[in-house]
Amino acid sequence: MEKYDVFIAGAGFAGSVAAKFAARGGLRTFFIEKYKTPRMKSCSGIQFKYLSRIIGEKIPQEKLCSNEIRKISIILPNEKGLKTSFKMYNFTREIFDDWLNKIAIRYGAKFQDETSLIDWETEDNNFIVTIKDKEKNQLKIKTKYLIDATGLMPKIRMKQRPQDFENHSSGATINYYFKGQSDLDPECLYQYWNLDFNNMMFAWIYKKNEFWVIGTGYDKDISQIGQNFFNFIKQKYNLEGEIIRKEGFSSNMIMGEGRVHLGSGRILYVGDAAGLVDMYRGLGMDAAALSGRLAAKAIIKAEKNHKNAGILYSKYMNKHVKQTNKNIDKRIYNLKNNDELLTYMKKNMVKMGIKLLYHKFFNKFRRVKNIKLLPA
Repeated sequence: MEKYDVFIAGAGFAGSVAAKFAARGGLRTFFIEKYKTPRMKSCSGIQFKYLSRIIGEKIPQEKLCSNEIRKISIILPNEKGLKTSFKMYNFTREIFDDWLNKIAIRYGAKFQDETSLIDWETEDNNFIVTIKDKEKNQLKIKTKYLIDATGLMPKIRMKQRPQDFENHSSGATINYYFKGQSDLDPECLYQYWNLDFNNMMFAWIYKKNEFWVIGTGYDKDISQIGQNFFNFIKQKYNLEGEIIRKEGFSSNMIMGEGRVHLGSGRILYVGDAAGLVDMYRGLGMDAAALSGRLAAKAIIKAEKNHKNAGILYSKYMNKHVKQTNKNIDKRIYNLKNNDELLTYMKKNMVKMGIKLLYHKFFNKFRRVKNIKLLPA
């Protein structure tokens, strides 16, 4: 039976960054991915510039899309809004995640794709983990620490904390990948704040190389809502071409109070598995990467100083958990109609913009663990 210090289920942002920093810290690290890599993911792949500091790597130009995101356009229910200059990273998840995986491997972590976590059990001061590889062979490994990085349907957390999940979908997203001509700006991220199109955050439009991504999220009837939004955008911006594919995901994780949980002891949750996706910010990859890094830091320090990794991890993540929990109360799901949403946005847009610029500047001087995730 192979033995490791850290076993990580999931090789997205959170899992790969955790694997990198754990391996760099001298821990025997094994991380797996259920699907064959590189793989497409239904995710924006748009991030603030501080991402480079969080992952601890300079991001090569070839890992980014051919079109840059240089502007953000916020459109309110009354069709008015604002457009502002704001540079962000723009990448596809299959290329970027694969790059992160290879970085972790370079630091000494073992990686295996097309491999599923089947179950785990406690034995003395270790965990015996059962996995199934692409040949359908079931293998057992021994590890001191478990990290759940399996996203919004987290395998380990669902076994430990079934009370954190509903017996039906709590929300879903859908993306249309469109190829063709339009009046849209390829350097702009469009945010449509309208409860007819998205009752969780904003509906979105952005370009990834040759494709336009037009998508949204809703707590019900996602297929119809997505089609309505696509039809609206098609008419407004004169789309001419074809839909290449549609994709999305759903989750039954409770999206309200109590969503965020980091695990405890020697079992830690990171990224979406910890409930760190933030509907108010409309982002989760930065929190995922940061949580992966800080989980690895907690384990390294726990091993060195004979401390409790769960307590250390909670301490490192305290500010970010507070921010996410505070933002749960701000989400637009609590609003009844577009009139309330319009009032809310008009009241908060200026304040949000000032805070964004303030924290964007001071993030340059903050330690990584203290970076303020944006928009604040």
